[in-house]
Amino acid sequence: MSQPTEHPLDDAARARGAQVPVQSVDVLIVGAGQAGLGAAFWLQRITGLDVQVIEQNTIGGSWLARWDSLRLFTPRRFSGLPGMRFPPGARFPDKRDVAEYLRGYAERFALPVEAGHQVSHLWQSGELFHARTDRAEFRARHVVVAAGPFSRPYLPPAADALDAEVFQLHSAAYGRPGDIPGDDVIVVGGGNSAAQLSVELAPTHQVTVISPRKPWYLPTTLLGVDLYWWLYLTRTLNAGASTSVSRYVRGRGDSIIGTELRREVQSGRIRLITGRVIGASGKDLTLADSSHVRAHNVLWCTGYRPGLDWIDLPGALDERGEPVHVRGASPVAGLHWMGLPWQSRLNSSIIDGVNRDAHATAKRIRALACMD
Repeated sequence: MSQPTEHPLDDAARARGAQVPVQSVDVLIVGAGQAGLGAAFWLQRITGLDVQVIEQNTIGGSWLARWDSLRLFTPRRFSGLPGMRFPPGARFPDKRDVAEYLRGYAERFALPVEAGHQVSHLWQSGELFHARTDRAEFRARHVVVAAGPFSRPYLPPAADALDAEVFQLHSAAYGRPGDIPGDDVIVVGGGNSAAQLSVELAPTHQVTVISPRKPWYLPTTLLGVDLYWWLYLTRTLNAGASTSVSRYVRGRGDSIIGTELRREVQSGRIRLITGRVIGASGKDLTLADSSHVRAHNVLWCTGYRPGLDWIDLPGALDERGEPVHVRGASPVAGLHWMGLPWQSRLNSSIIDGVNRDAHATAKRIRALACMD
């Protein structure tokens, strides 16, 4: 077992003479999003272990912080957690629907969630993990990190090289079209966020999309049947991460669900440039082919990074700061991951995929607990 290491926040707390309560549990789950709640459901159901879920925000708070018009691109039938279907309503739930569903899910199954805990340091001493938050310290034999793989907005180096006169915003801070000043905007990104926000901005702005690759569109319906039913019936949705279809999908990159952006591009209302932004100078973005695009306003839909620097466990993260795991199992004994893209199958990072991974995580922890 690794020995505890010093951490700047621990030093600061000691300097203040801070005393925090200590709570011991069998399993600590960090994060009360869909992945954390699904893991808690199965842990309570099949293990009999003492489980505690801690969350920085209120349940569903991270969903409510996203842009106003956000909707899932998965229909309600494929947006439920184990044991509770998503309630009826519009075909694609909006962010408020999701937040309300998660709160209702935690209440229905009496999941032990305590909000207001931001973990600043996770380390190991002997057989126990220690998780320090701004309010308490938790000690546990097992830790499930379900804090979300998309917690830290990523801005490419080009953002720092643009003139201060260029208005810049990451999609994490975008709320509505009025947040973008002027009448033109460059949207940088090739995923669903870039597509959705470009279409939303088109009625009020002259939109240019810079996508690193040619967009790959998937219609929401095919022959009158919802796309996700086709994916489900052909066993694509639940395909294992190592299968040929999953390798193909990963190789193609993010697909864009829906064809609204394609229609806007074909009509001339949105300009599409295929190329990767590699730098900037003054007000110009530089692309990989050495061309330049003048920018007055930039909306960066460039994704997120894990933001796991609070994890002080040798072997838990790779050189890029990303989780090391096999189907969610860390090489650090007692550490587990939930909600990672491609954790075990194609749909691992969406709500529909939580059930299988959460059940597998609970079974693994139960087996390990029997060996303690």
